[in-house]
Amino acid sequence: MSEHNDVPAFEPVNLNFPHSKDDLRRITVKDDYGVYDVYRISPSVAHWPAELVPDGVNPRSHDENCLKSKVAGDIEKTLREEPQDFWLANRGGFLLADRFRFDPERGQVEIQLSDENLHGMADGATSNAVIAKLRKEARTTKDELLNASLLNARFNMDVVVGLTDLDRVAKLVQGRNRSIQVKEWSLNDFRGGFDWLKEYIDRPDGPFRGKVGWEENSPAPLSVLDLISLMTLFHPIYSGRANRRRGQPTAAFSSKGTADKRFLDDDMRPGYQALKPVIEDILRLYEHVYSQFEPAYETYNRDVHGKGAKLGRRRGVEARSIVLPLTGTKSEYRVEKGLIFPLLAAHRALLRYENGAAVWREVPIDFFDVYGPDLVGRLFDEYEKLGKNPAAVGKNRSVYETLFEKTENLLVASPEPLPAVPAE
Repeated sequence: MSEHNDVPAFEPVNLNFPHSKDDLRRITVKDDYGVYDVYRISPSVAHWPAELVPDGVNPRSHDENCLKSKVAGDIEKTLREEPQDFWLANRGGFLLADRFRFDPERGQVEIQLSDENLHGMADGATSNAVIAKLRKEARTTKDELLNASLLNARFNMDVVVGLTDLDRVAKLVQGRNRSIQVKEWSLNDFRGGFDWLKEYIDRPDGPFRGKVGWEENSPAPLSVLDLISLMTLFHPIYSGRANRRRGQPTAAFSSKGTADKRFLDDDMRPGYQALKPVIEDILRLYEHVYSQFEPAYETYNRDVHGKGAKLGRRRGVEARSIVLPLTGTKSEYRVEKGLIFPLLAAHRALLRYENGAAVWREVPIDFFDVYGPDLVGRLFDEYEKLGKNPAAVGKNRSVYETLFEKTENLLVASPEPLPAVPAE
């Protein structure tokens, strides 16, 4: 995992809590790679320092957003109402650690976690997050009933010491988290598949830092699959006369769930990397096209039909004011992606490549401000042909091809070239 200059280094964590000798077991495992100790413990939930336990080795995010899930609700209900059965109802936890020590005289366990890439809650992190929440509530409210419940509940856990190979840790985490299927893209993030993109988006001065979720359950407004889908609309494999045999980037709309596979594909990867200089422009353009969809339609409708817009009557469009999450831009209409994606993908015609890196022929937002009505008009011509079905529009190759060619023609026919993107 990468570190930024303004992100503090991982501090070793020491977990100390009371534990009975009778409820502790140790198993030693040997294989071709080494020797590992597995400690089976069952501390009282009231004593387990859940709030101190990192879970960076877990492929899911476990911030406050995860506490709203049904699974978290069921865990909390058991802890509050049937704490004596928590050890039966809950699968428990799986902790990777650097060191485990038990002091029989004091009846005290000490667990040390020293590496953020190798140590932490590999499984059971949702349970751990709920426990941390209830422990905080118990401390804050002094609720005697809740305190008694937490004392009566036991959290079963296996603590593994000595596992230091990151690839083997990844296999272990993947296997442990499969009982409730972990999304493959979340596992791909754990394996480092998105590292170059993550480092760029989340750099200290990045305008969209923290706004892309790289793992399952992240509360960020945009998931990495959303980001890859938007990048796919501009992928160079779909541009150029020779490349058009490959079709159009309809998969960005129809197959978002497998976007990570395209991103990691050996043939596609170089094209995504070539888009790095324009990724943030694409995100800005996406929300600009979204927010200006209605004004562009209004201009088109007035110029062609001589009357004002009635966009809200169109299927796939709802007259409802929203604030777009990346730029904070306000849109007076909610527009389905089936209408936005082909329109956005048409701006792929504005890209050229220098030394393997994408650059704009013209500023894309400026281009849309001038020619948006023409593109929206062509979009609705296709929309009518497809039975006014926005999902069909988003999946139709000919729609993308038509809008792309329209953009190429506008680019060539423009009597007064728009401002070019300034050289860095």
